[in-house]
Amino acid sequence: SVYYAYGGRYIDENTGDNTGDIDGSHPDDGHIAEAMKRKYSKDEITEIVKKQLEKPAMTEAVSTESLKKIIIVTGGAGRIGSHLIKKLNTQGREDILLVDDLSDPSKLQNINTLKFQDYADKSKFIELLGFLAENKMIEQIYHLGAESSRSCKDGKYLMENNYQYTCNIMDICYMNQIPLVYASSATVYGQSTSFDDASDDYTPESYYALSKLQTDRYSRKFMENNNNTIIGLRYFNVTPLQWMIEQYEWEGHIELFEGSREFSRDFIPIEDAVDMTIKAMMQNGSGILNIGTGKAKTFYDLALDIVEDESQIKFIPMPEDIAEGYQKFTQAEFGSPLR
Repeated sequence: SVYYAYGGRYIDENTGDNTGDIDGSHPDDGHIAEAMKRKYSKDEITEIVKKQLEKPAMTEAVSTESLKKIIIVTGGAGRIGSHLIKKLNTQGREDILLVDDLSDPSKLQNINTLKFQDYADKSKFIELLGFLAENKMIEQIYHLGAESSRSCKDGKYLMENNYQYTCNIMDICYMNQIPLVYASSATVYGQSTSFDDASDDYTPESYYALSKLQTDRYSRKFMENNNNTIIGLRYFNVTPLQWMIEQYEWEGHIELFEGSREFSRDFIPIEDAVDMTIKAMMQNGSGILNIGTGKAKTFYDLALDIVEDESQIKFIPMPEDIAEGYQKFTQAEFGSPLR
């Protein structure tokens, strides 16, 4: 496989929240990432990883295959990723490698109560992934990090960063039989009034949507092999919409785009989205799944659930760059044979 540079800000396309940068650096990358800062021998790296996994001192009779396997969550300091780790913690799992970029200080609030075994900066992840996979040290991977900012118009960057990079992870997982759940998006449906997760016959209206749709198409080839789990999740709008809550708390009102009485989306509570994400990992086989409720609701009605009085909702014109390709209606359908 050819590995491509992977970086950028992970902003949830459906919520507008900054949900997980996964590039940059951090002053305490952890011992595993530290091993990538200079050239170590394989034995030296094995010792570092072994210490992180809290195993007894290795002897000649003990191989790395005996080490306890870990769960990897990329974008783990983001909104969905941090809620996922929190849920895993309640299930007694702390043997988690969190992959992200912690250069944004606001992310501390997402992870400061989480329990995870180690942290790796995005820039070190591909090298580390190859080593861990080769030594059969990975139980499963949740790949939730990507560039999803609506303001990014660089198609070359988005296809390298989202499509090619994720395909490389898929190939590594397939070759090493590592279960993988990755984040796709309901933006792949464009202006369609059909939202069938068993189909890729849609017209994306942004490079971001194209990168996600093409990734889904690539993943279909793994559906023929039931011995592997490689599943893409087309997330619809994950609530609560933090920007609505914060704007109301700070300014006493919520601003919506003109037309929001008619714009309807499939809003799913983040707790339900996380439960569906974990459930997807338990599937036997590969495919694409919608992550939604199957019911649409207007932005206006959503705002009414937050404000005390209707007069606290204000309408503003929609900027041209947002209006281009803006989805006016989404509603998940559940046609995947995996269900």
